[in-house]
Amino acid sequence: MNQNCFKLTTAQFAKLHHVNKRTLHYYDSIGLFSPRYKGENGYRYYDYSQSIDFEYIRMLKEIHLSIEEIKGFIQAFD
Repeated sequence: MNQNCFKLTTAQFAKLHHVNKRTLHYYDSIGLFSPRYKGENGYRYYDYSQSIDFEYIRMLKEIHLSIEEIKGFIQAFD
């Protein structure tokens, strides 16, 4: 099976989750949520399975937790 079929570009992942792709870039830059793969061309590629983690972050944001609090929750479960 071709592994590329499960990889999503930043734009595709953002569209799937109804967020701006700049949000994904920001989360990557602060170490909150990073793409599973980075291509030789510098492009970010997300895996479908990362959707669960991303939606968890969104849920925590919806209950008004700060970025630092969210990072704490994620680190506690890693």
